[in-house]
Amino acid sequence: MVSSFVIDASVIVSWYNPDEQNDYAKDILFCLRKEQAVTPCLCFLEVNNVLQMIEKKGKLSSLQVDKALAALDRLRIARDGAPEGFQIPLVLRLSREYGLTIYDACYLELAVRLNLPIASLDNDLIKAANAAEIALKTAIMNR
Repeated sequence: MVSSFVIDASVIVSWYNPDEQNDYAKDILFCLRKEQAVTPCLCFLEVNNVLQMIEKKGKLSSLQVDKALAALDRLRIARDGAPEGFQIPLVLRLSREYGLTIYDACYLELAVRLNLPIASLDNDLIKAANAAEIALKTAIMNR
């Protein structure tokens, strides 16, 4: 299955974080019923890290975190681990040009390389995607 958009950790985390749930992220989750997303492998490390921090704050139990991560594995989200296509110099350039962390620049690099829209709740990444003429994934769905 060909991926139709790039997804970042901010959207995924919002599905499981009671303090960050929103309609856009819920609609992106709904999109995954029919579409496949793609994300850099680092996304899963980011999600694990954030969920662990939420667990440490007592907002999610370890069981809830374990269930969230198991559910995440069942979604139509491909892991891009293509070192041959991955462009480290482009990641660095995007990071510098748009003031992004290297991690956020990896999402933008993937969207640029695959010419796909991006689903994000991260304001800096959204601004950078707009400046780089990468579309934001629309999530208006007829449920």
